[in-house]
Amino acid sequence: MNKNVKRYLFMSSIPAFSFITILISPMFANKLGLSVYEAGMVFSIVYGVQSILTFLIGKLFEKRSPNYGITIGRTLFGIGNLVLAYSFNFKLYLFAQILIGSFDMFFPLLSMYERAIISPKNRNKFYTLLPIISEGVKAVLFIPMLFFIDYDKTPITFYRTVFLIVFLLNLVYSLFMLKVFPKVKNGNELTKSHSLNHNPNKRKYLTVLLNQILFFSNFGFGSYLIISYYVKESLNGDTKIMLIYEIIFSLIVLSSIFWRKHIKMNAEKTLIIGTFIMSFFYFLLMFKSWTTFFLSHAVLAIGFTLWISAKEPLKQEYAPKEFGRWEGFFNGIQIFSKIFTPILAGFIASKFSYSMVFLISFLVLLSNTVITLFGFKYKGRVL
Repeated sequence: MNKNVKRYLFMSSIPAFSFITILISPMFANKLGLSVYEAGMVFSIVYGVQSILTFLIGKLFEKRSPNYGITIGRTLFGIGNLVLAYSFNFKLYLFAQILIGSFDMFFPLLSMYERAIISPKNRNKFYTLLPIISEGVKAVLFIPMLFFIDYDKTPITFYRTVFLIVFLLNLVYSLFMLKVFPKVKNGNELTKSHSLNHNPNKRKYLTVLLNQILFFSNFGFGSYLIISYYVKESLNGDTKIMLIYEIIFSLIVLSSIFWRKHIKMNAEKTLIIGTFIMSFFYFLLMFKSWTTFFLSHAVLAIGFTLWISAKEPLKQEYAPKEFGRWEGFFNGIQIFSKIFTPILAGFIASKFSYSMVFLISFLVLLSNTVITLFGFKYKGRVL
């Protein structure tokens, strides 16, 4: 990997750290007085806005540099954090979440961009190092928060400070995307080695995309929104608990630098096993216990490490050259499905139980494992 690709790899820790917004903004909604159903409604509206535009953006950047699209997406995410820092009612919170969620519309551009700058021979190395570096930096930054923040006396100040830091970091990342990271002419661009050996496989590509759709849509249902309210209302926890929860995830991913190299499977098997392991994240959440609660995130981290290291290399290897329209279309389907999932999960949690939400999520991810296995093995015709 050349030095600019290495810079991109290390600077990916900024989007990883920015995940703290997703992690703590539901708790912030609770501080504003929103119920789990009202918060679910906010996120459903956000997904509705995203689903309309994502296909158009994916296709648009087949002919334009994804550097600009990613910059726009990260800038909107940063501005959303700025608005969120000073939200004090439902309308401002909704507007902030729409801006923050806007990056999901540009998400396909990351795959297009990385396919263009990372050669096939370096993909496995890159996507193995990506979560290790990102989660390692995140853990280093999260851990001091546990000791130097007085949550009881200054909860709003804590949230505001975090959101403002995320705002500034995302502006820095946007600047690097424009001025420092490798420049890609358009979203159809391939590395030279990939151009010479491009062998798309529609059936397997669609299988990977379906796996991704089901995973992210399901995570929109059994989301950190639901988990945050579950911690607050069922376990009597707070934001500090959610930070510890995420630190466990980051440390387990970081530990994969020792155990990941001993797992010798091809990418297809790794994707299937990773999906299977992640389903038990929700199974463990069904048990109302601090032990199973924290253990669940360790299980998710192991499965996610395997899943992410296989998903992108497989997707980029099997994808047609016209990557943007496919990614945009399926990302649109994925986001469209999430229009209904947060509000549905909020309804089920409020009318029945959080355990019911987790059970449904467990069964969906377990089914995803079977569907992915069948998709890779099936030899019939794909329309």
